[in-house]
Amino acid sequence: MKLIPQREADVVHVRARERTHLHLLDFDNFVVETGHGIVAFFHYIRELWQRRGLVRVLAARELKSTYEMNVVGFIWWLLEPLSMTAVYFVLINILRRSPSQDPTQFLSILTALLAFKWFTQSIIGSMGVVRANSSLVTDVYFPRALLPLTELVTGLAHFGVGLLTVPVFMLLSHVGPSPTLLWLPAVIAVQFLFMLGLAYPLAVWGLNYRNLPTLTANILRLWFYLSPGLYTLDVVPARFRTLMKFNPLTGIFQGYRGAIITHTPPDWTLLYTAGVGIIAVVFGGWYFSRREPHFGKML
Repeated sequence: MKLIPQREADVVHVRARERTHLHLLDFDNFVVETGHGIVAFFHYIRELWQRRGLVRVLAARELKSTYEMNVVGFIWWLLEPLSMTAVYFVLINILRRSPSQDPTQFLSILTALLAFKWFTQSIIGSMGVVRANSSLVTDVYFPRALLPLTELVTGLAHFGVGLLTVPVFMLLSHVGPSPTLLWLPAVIAVQFLFMLGLAYPLAVWGLNYRNLPTLTANILRLWFYLSPGLYTLDVVPARFRTLMKFNPLTGIFQGYRGAIITHTPPDWTLLYTAGVGIIAVVFGGWYFSRREPHFGKML
């Protein structure tokens, strides 16, 4: 009679030697997936947490390679949203055929464009981040889910620098600081969570479809026009206003505008965006972890 060995676990830990401290590049202790069940996914999340320091290392490397001896690129990241804000400001007032009576309109457009620039650059950048780090992916073990996360952290650093221009225009628009600015980190965290949920599946699809970033850029631009970034929600016809509130970008733009300009706390639209972001991160992260073992063949 032939004995059939029984399966013991979904995940096998392989350790080459004992260790007392976890180092960023200590790859002796790693996880080999032998199944795709929920247990393996939880082990993958734990591995992400253990290697979280790699995000700081990779983000610092990316920022250094981008801006070292390249001051023009850093200044352009600030000048582009400022110039686009001026263009949209003039265009909107021309379409209205009368100057806006809202002194905060320029500041409102600038805030939305800064957030949207972080959104588009991080989402589009995540589609090529695995291929851009192909040598690291194929030669060294680490959870590849850290790569899209690093792309978002790099964009967050850019976004933080862009926010330094906001106090200047707050002063010009006669908008003073208020306690609602304390809501700003919460709005940023919700946007980060929502973008991470989108970045994980797009990072996988970007390996298969080279033209996906171009298509996605056009879709995101259309999405921006259908969101209350260049305009406020009260100018939207009443029959479309409720539907627009279920647009995840509405909660983000409304959150920034309330924290900085109108001095109002976030409403349920930001909670809705956070809920969508949590669901997207769970399913997007699970899908990414399932496809990660095939990255070597896809590169």
